[in-house]
Amino acid sequence: MKKGWDQLFPPPPSCRLCSTPVSPGLGSGIWDRICFSCRKGLPLIAPPYCRRCSRPLGERKEEDLCSGCRRSPPDPLDMNRSVLRYTAFPKELIRLYKYRGRERLAPTIAELMAEVLLRQGWRGDVITFVPIHPDRLRERGFNQAERLAKGIARLVRLPLRPVLERIRPTSPQSLRSRRERLVALRGAFRLAPPPRRIRLSNRTVIIVDDVYTTGATMVECARVLKEGGAKGVLSLTFAR
Repeated sequence: MKKGWDQLFPPPPSCRLCSTPVSPGLGSGIWDRICFSCRKGLPLIAPPYCRRCSRPLGERKEEDLCSGCRRSPPDPLDMNRSVLRYTAFPKELIRLYKYRGRERLAPTIAELMAEVLLRQGWRGDVITFVPIHPDRLRERGFNQAERLAKGIARLVRLPLRPVLERIRPTSPQSLRSRRERLVALRGAFRLAPPPRRIRLSNRTVIIVDDVYTTGATMVECARVLKEGGAKGVLSLTFAR
């Protein structure tokens, strides 16, 4: 009886992030399936932002390089784009997703990321993800970046390949400078051995992770990919 009643009077759709009912919108995009309260807590990175690392540039009138990218020499990572500023609500979503069993958030986060990738107009050849060390994988049970990359690859119709593997764990990086992080991460990644390895020559790789902080992890991954023959390396993250 309840099933028939629900068919006649279906319940209102629920927010993809907090599950509260939302009013049916006029569109069918991902933002139409997120409630107003959650949308207020998701600070999109909009122009002007650094054309290299996606850092917001405040009141500047046109896109340019941020002070950090102007000071830093060119590195193997060609460009990063992030969806949101790493403020309280995005930080909480990532915490729930990675550490509190809310893995169901992955498709929504991936869809928000895919939307930015498509809007950016990147022409990548393959999507991959930042690997985690096997010890961390056993502890957590899944790689959060891999789950996101799978969803993004499906939405943008690009092949997903596990191009890299992590061979050395690193201590927590939160209190280290970018230079210290780069030193600590040196040699932490390598190309995945056959048969997982793919030909990288003349290919542009889009590498996915949840958060971009100093960019050190992405730079080290990009270095390994470029040394393996990749033509270009772009990174896509949920928060910056």
